[in-house]
Formats: sequence, structure tokens, C-alpha cells
Amino acid sequence: MFVAGLETNIKPLDNGGKKTVEFLIETQGELQKVAWPTKYELVGSTVVVLVSVVVIGIFVLGVDWFVSIIMGYIGVL
Repeated sequence: MFVAGLETNIKPLDNGGKKTVEFLIETQGELQKVAWPTKYELVGSTVVVLVSVVVIGIFVLGVDWFVSIIMGYIGVL
């Protein structure tokens, strides 16, 4: 009832309802300004992220393996 903008003659509730309606209208306006990616762009970005995660994971695995070998050689592990 408040979101629809109906008057209740209860001032605190009416003011809160008006603020909510204003917020929703402003949110809709901002969402219309968003440049949504196309399906092609979304798939391309997802592939880039997945490949990056795999490459960084392999790098971290390699560094961990190398450090483990060195630590084992000097007798720390």
C-alpha cells in the first residue's frame, strides 16, 4: 500500500513510502543507463577469467612445488 503511493494520513509511514517509491524510480532509471554485455562479450570475458585462473593456479602450484623441493633439500621439511 505504501509503495503504491497511497496516502494513509500517518505521516511517518507516508514519508517512508514516498522515499521507497523515489528509490525504486531512481533505481529503474540507473538500470536503464547500464550498458549490458552481449552474449558474445559475456562468453569471451568468462573464458578469459577461467583461463587466467588456471594459469595462475598452475603458476602457484609450480612455485609451491619448487619451494618444497628447496626446503626438503636444506632439511627444513
